[in-house]
Amino acid sequence: MAASAARGHRRARKRSRWNALRGFALFVLSTMLVAGSGVAFGYATHHFGKHQSADDATPVAPPTAPLTDSTTDDSIASAPGTITWHAVPKATGPGTVTTLNVPSADTDMKTRPVLVYRPAVPAGVVLPVVYWLHGDPGEPDRMMEAVKDVLDQAFTTGGQAPFIVAAPTGGGTAHDDTEWADAADGKDMVETYLIKNVLPAVEGKTPLPASMRAIAGFSMGGYGAANLALRHPDLFGQFVSMAGYFHVDDPAGMFGSDAKLQAANTPDDMVQKAAGKRVLLLEDEDDPDPLINGEAAEFAQRLDDCDCGVDLNWHLEPGGHTYDFVTGSFPKVITFLDQGFTADPAAATSAPAPVSASASVSASASNG
Repeated sequence: MAASAARGHRRARKRSRWNALRGFALFVLSTMLVAGSGVAFGYATHHFGKHQSADDATPVAPPTAPLTDSTTDDSIASAPGTITWHAVPKATGPGTVTTLNVPSADTDMKTRPVLVYRPAVPAGVVLPVVYWLHGDPGEPDRMMEAVKDVLDQAFTTGGQAPFIVAAPTGGGTAHDDTEWADAADGKDMVETYLIKNVLPAVEGKTPLPASMRAIAGFSMGGYGAANLALRHPDLFGQFVSMAGYFHVDDPAGMFGSDAKLQAANTPDDMVQKAAGKRVLLLEDEDDPDPLINGEAAEFAQRLDDCDCGVDLNWHLEPGGHTYDFVTGSFPKVITFLDQGFTADPAAATSAPAPVSASASVSASASNG
């Protein structure tokens, strides 16, 4: 599939309750703030108020026991770390991409593949992890292919501290468009798979603190990253939405007609859960889809209005709703995440170990 033709999730009408003038005004204001502050990479940063507590929703915590890759007897358990994660050296060369076959949360699917990028740094180095979600249609190998070279450059010569990137599979068998959620009918339990299975498979016996874990995504994955970060506020310290949206768009009926379930998966209405988090919203300037167009500005305004201690960054980027947009904008994502990981170093005692060499390797992603 050509990069220029690859599209993410493109459906549903745009809501009209926020007019274009307000979004434009917010964009102009952010641009003026950037110009005044001298931020080199060109997006505004807002620091709002004091940290407020999230609401009473109970997050799902990952189990502490590591999972075993179905292709090997070796686990992905953490190894003792001797170098703290915020003092890691530059990568010595290109990173490696390996495929983990992680148990699914669905009865009709034994495993789902997760592509894991690990920088070329010593095995004992403690590294943060970014969970990287694809759109619909989409797949993890194409998402990894779009960013691997950018990651390699940033970690070898670009000055950013290395981190691991894990790209899980979010497609469904009963619902082709899963929204990275759990279905009301119990089929395609993608949220459960990601939170309960993928995190411990990648991180090992000792889960990382939220300050060392982020979630990011493109299009439907951008919605999923925001939704999961707000539904599980104790798990992710940062989230990034690239060309995402922040309300329910459910053409496959994942949430059925359950209004309560829809409300529980609406980031627009959960902005208080972003308290204390770092948030990056990127939108492509030439997106023709009303589902995406103007969404970053609108959600940024909601986060601003909540006055709940969000470190908010948002920006319009050149391009359309393509993987070229992802590749071209990803250096800003790396810079943003690196600043968040190094701003609040945690006293970690273990590190995600390198993925076993006996696991199946995705050549297309490794050559991305």
